[in-house]
Amino acid sequence: MANNHCIGLIEAIGLASAIQAADTALKTGNVKLLGYEYSGYDARIVVKVEGDVGAVRAAVRAAEAATRLVKGSLSGCQSSSMKYALDDRVYNSLVHNKLTIGDELQIQSGKRPQGTGKTGKRAGVWDGRGVYIYE
Repeated sequence: MANNHCIGLIEAIGLASAIQAADTALKTGNVKLLGYEYSGYDARIVVKVEGDVGAVRAAVRAAEAATRLVKGSLSGCQSSSMKYALDDRVYNSLVHNKLTIGDELQIQSGKRPQGTGKTGKRAGVWDGRGVYIYE
């Protein structure tokens, strides 16, 4: 169940750093890769892993260090966090959503990943107050 597991979120800068973070996290601890999600701006990608608290802590720390070794202008780790003892609603909103690439909901939606850029890639419209409303 979701309540017994810990979720690790690693926000990497650039696709190469995200791949390095996922690879290092999986090789460091006994964790499962849940998928990744584009943050929607400035090449930020959130890698999501799951496991017990000690394994996730080790995996996240190793992934942070590994992203700093990637060479290039889009490299490094912006932030990381761990969430544990989650309520099922919170777990589903963080992990099982249409934006988590590799998750069943995203695969069933048939939508391809949009990539990153300077603006958000989710579909929506501008309303009269100048606010972007996501659909």
